[in-house]
Amino acid sequence: MTGLPVTTPYSWSVADTFTASIGNGIRDQLTFLQKPPNFVGYQGVTQSLGNQVWTPLGLDQAPTDPYGGHSTTTNTSRYVCQSGVGGWYTVCGVYTPNGNSTGFRAVRIQVNGAPVPGLGAYLPSMGAELGVVTPTKDVFLNPGDYVEVCGWQSSGGSLGTAIDPDMRTGLWLRYSHA
Repeated sequence: MTGLPVTTPYSWSVADTFTASIGNGIRDQLTFLQKPPNFVGYQGVTQSLGNQVWTPLGLDQAPTDPYGGHSTTTNTSRYVCQSGVGGWYTVCGVYTPNGNSTGFRAVRIQVNGAPVPGLGAYLPSMGAELGVVTPTKDVFLNPGDYVEVCGWQSSGGSLGTAIDPDMRTGLWLRYSHA
């Protein structure tokens, strides 16, 4: 059972008797706690980023998405908070550019196209492929809000993302609490 909304606990009164409806509500609450919304998405195809431009990073692979918040064909950079499961989500992302020894590399998390304070990171280029990782932080999402990981680079020209078996651009999130 996946895709369950956040449920409201039943409020018992002295005269209540246990019914199938109440039992199903308890079952759904426990199932939600066992299987809350979570998402793992990453790049399987390289992407070119322009010089000094914040760019949402496409995620064409989504091995974990039980609530269906991501599409691998439309707006592939976005995870959209689904109806019934608004709340606090723990979010982290990584931007993995190809090696280049010029300029800086940066990554940030955006919600609805706006950067989230405290969820960005910068590194000087070291000439080799490297993963620039955002801090991990809880972010409040309403249903319909979307989260993206964005990359930025200042190599002087376009720079592609790296696709390695053990290092690639990605976004991770999971429901934390209401």
